[in-house]
Amino acid sequence: MSADPVRPRVRLSAEDRRGQLIGIGLRLLVTRPIHELSIDEVAAEAGISRGLLFHYFPTKRDYYVAVVRAAGQRLLTHARLPEEGGSEERVRAVVEGFVGFVRRRRANYVALVRAGAGGDDLVLEVFENIRATLTDRVLRALDEPAPDPMVRLAVRGWLAMAEEMAIEARDETVSTDGLVDFLVDGLGRLLAPLARR
Repeated sequence: MSADPVRPRVRLSAEDRRGQLIGIGLRLLVTRPIHELSIDEVAAEAGISRGLLFHYFPTKRDYYVAVVRAAGQRLLTHARLPEEGGSEERVRAVVEGFVGFVRRRRANYVALVRAGAGGDDLVLEVFENIRATLTDRVLRALDEPAPDPMVRLAVRGWLAMAEEMAIEARDETVSTDGLVDFLVDGLGRLLAPLARR
């Protein structure tokens, strides 16, 4: 039986090492919830000692939060709010980015959602910030930067539906374009009664 080859240590800047460790965590997040990531496994893959990992992240929890934050930032990068265009066009761009990201990276996204469901207050806070940012982007696209509380609540509920549909829809049965059309139309129908109040 041969032993695993020892990875040579590579000297990286602090920023590069943090990025490497977070990248390893993002990759491992696909296969297990965040609270099940092994710090020893991450350190070994990076070719560093467990103690050195804690030089970059003071606690295991700090590392987990950094990984979840990075995963959320990737999602938000894809669900950008364009500066130009009409309301429907801008909403469509956010929805296309969100749905496309979730569908292309389904396993990663589900792992992120599982991380949010893990119960750690800091992870939940990061996850809540991701959802709040998405909600704000949709509201800004709708030209509703300071909406009635019912409008904000409706958009949050609609985003939960959009998330579930993007996770569950399969390319062979529902196209991404078809799903985006349905969601954008559904948001307009959901908010129409509130505009008449």
